[in-house]
Amino acid sequence: MVFSSTTFLFVFLPIVLVVVYPLRRAWQNVALLVLSVAFYLWGAGSDIVYITFVSLASWFLALFLAQRRGWSGRVLYLVSIVLVISPLLMVKYVPVIAQVASVDTVFAQVSLPLGISFFTFHGLSYVMDVRRGDQPRETRLDHYLLYLFLFPHQIAGPIVRYGEIRSEIKSRLRPRTQDVVYGLSRFGWGLFKKVVIADQCGAVASVVFDTGGPTTATEAWIGAFAFTAQIYFDFSGYSDMAIGLARVFNFHFPENFAGPYRSVSATEFWRRWHMTLSRWFRDYVYIPLGGNRHGPIREYAALLITFGLTSLWHGATWPYLLWGGLWSTALVVERVTGLRSVTGYIALRRALMAIFIIVTWVPFRSTTMTQTVDMWTAMVTGDWSMPSPALLVALTPLNVAALGVGVLIFFLPDAGPRRIFDRLVQRGDTQQINVRVAVVVGALALLGGVIMALWGSFSPFLYFQF
Repeated sequence: MVFSSTTFLFVFLPIVLVVVYPLRRAWQNVALLVLSVAFYLWGAGSDIVYITFVSLASWFLALFLAQRRGWSGRVLYLVSIVLVISPLLMVKYVPVIAQVASVDTVFAQVSLPLGISFFTFHGLSYVMDVRRGDQPRETRLDHYLLYLFLFPHQIAGPIVRYGEIRSEIKSRLRPRTQDVVYGLSRFGWGLFKKVVIADQCGAVASVVFDTGGPTTATEAWIGAFAFTAQIYFDFSGYSDMAIGLARVFNFHFPENFAGPYRSVSATEFWRRWHMTLSRWFRDYVYIPLGGNRHGPIREYAALLITFGLTSLWHGATWPYLLWGGLWSTALVVERVTGLRSVTGYIALRRALMAIFIIVTWVPFRSTTMTQTVDMWTAMVTGDWSMPSPALLVALTPLNVAALGVGVLIFFLPDAGPRRIFDRLVQRGDTQQINVRVAVVVGALALLGGVIMALWGSFSPFLYFQF
């Protein structure tokens, strides 16, 4: 079930609000857990077997991790990691390895369970936090299951660590009016970004990527830019909707985006893009590998390993590995040359990063290396003639307007529209006019998003595939 679908907007969400809000606080967690499980069953059905295994394995094994030390504790910790990650490995990577080795496997025909990567990362973070003493073990299974299954984040993040919402699960408090206003307004803003901007940009990108590839530089750059805008507004829109929905029920999820396309370096980009994933790999992979504490060679090796795993998390294909290789190379070059510490020349550095971002999204969108090479070749050596008739048909006024919004995100100052919108609501206690402005903006965005959801065709979020 997609947040932007009419089923969610007009059936599931109203049911959740009607059922949960009148309940006493002690029963709200139970209702949210039951409804969140129903949400997953509705969208994934029997795939819940995999998620249930990850949930029970991570919770049960963590009960013993905090008490075991010495070699037995290390063995149990290793077993816990292997068991929690095993479903993801079996359904996402074993088929790829078997295909390369020309070996039949029972998992070859199994489709990737919805949200399994995010469930796995949530379970792993909990196990590792308990082992390191950063998080007390959770003795109540229902609280832990609510953390994993909570419907706003269960499919595509943000990646929330148990410690970030543990107290909000254990001591349920009714959300303040300001929280509900902020949550619904933020949800409306995210819905608008998804169905009004991302889906329109996606329609243009699909014409270029999915219909034989570009024949001119004009088409290649339009297609690459359209996907650049699509993936940002699609994923950040989902994150806005998830954060907004969580706030409606008094859960505070971490931010996932902070204007990444306004970055002036690769290092800054990964501090702003999918921030919860970047922090996850930093805290559980990069730092344990040594980080920057043991000299430059160890640092570069840790960086390359971390980004290699990030690429594999997205998919075990050559285009994803190429995408990760380009970014890891850029990060290492910035460290070796000291470019990440350079100040000044902001406009030039932003322009160069904008080009790099657009170019590197090409392999991420491509299904094969050949398609990637064809796109890059057209971008560099193609002529700047008129686009094909098919692309001209796709460039409707609405789609062109969506692309125009995409252009703006590369040139707006750092305090972008979403951050301004946040400030309007967060300062609402002392400036009531700001709340009224935010409510109007959120209501208009929600109305526009609902109209487009009713008018447009079904379009899943891009990160559902991971």
